[in-house]
Amino acid sequence: MFLYRRSALVLLSLFTASAYAEGFVLAAGLEGDSADGRAISAFGDFSIGENTWMSLSAMAARTEGIFRDNEIVFADIGIDHSFDPIGIRIGASYWGDADILDSRDLLASLYISGETGSISAEFERRNFEFDLQSDLLRGRTAKFSANGLGLRARLKLSEHLGFSLNGMTYDYSRNIRLQPEIDTLVFLSSSRLSMINSLIDYRFNAGLEFKFGLRSIDVKVGRWQTAIDGGNVDSYSLGFLTPVSDRLDVEFRIAFDDSDTFGRTTALSVYLYYFGGS
Repeated sequence: MFLYRRSALVLLSLFTASAYAEGFVLAAGLEGDSADGRAISAFGDFSIGENTWMSLSAMAARTEGIFRDNEIVFADIGIDHSFDPIGIRIGASYWGDADILDSRDLLASLYISGETGSISAEFERRNFEFDLQSDLLRGRTAKFSANGLGLRARLKLSEHLGFSLNGMTYDYSRNIRLQPEIDTLVFLSSSRLSMINSLIDYRFNAGLEFKFGLRSIDVKVGRWQTAIDGGNVDSYSLGFLTPVSDRLDVEFRIAFDDSDTFGRTTALSVYLYYFGGS
């Protein structure tokens, strides 16, 4: 019920916003993995003026931890404006489980785009609150922050082939691997949807997209390192996107993760995209 209640609220908000937009894209997705992680997500992009778009997104996920199940929520709002060819995007987001660990984030990016691709520099500020779980320290809160710097690029190699690359590295205000009061075992999980995946030192991925008509296939490889124990996770995914009507597309994706700490997991997801407006 946790997943379905939150997804219903998100979808209602997105449909309400689309009624006032000149053009919009709505999407909803389901994801599950072999570590018993489950997630429902929804997002939308809305044209609110010439060269200006607003984005809304949210996710609700449940993962199995070592000592307890974790219920994770994510919500994001952003504004994107293009001055052609330079553009800016600013946003704010919330992520986490309010009973254990959550963060309130600010994001900003500056990009240049053209017919052959785009490149952007990105900055992220994350402010974490961790509710201590041990019997001796229960009721206390540990606070720390992280600054992230990243780069995102897309390049059109040919009419049918595109390349993408993005990455982010984080600098934490405290070394959370060395903090004895932070009982990280409470939220450790092998699921890719777990909170552990958002406490990271760095992440990057690269991909190739092959287009044939209105359909496309993409292959992505990536790696992230957790800030908790320094373990690496290597990820490989394959996606297929195809139209099902004039305004509706569907995407299927399979991903394989290989973690130094937890071993291998497999994830499957499906997304529906609806294109509205004139």
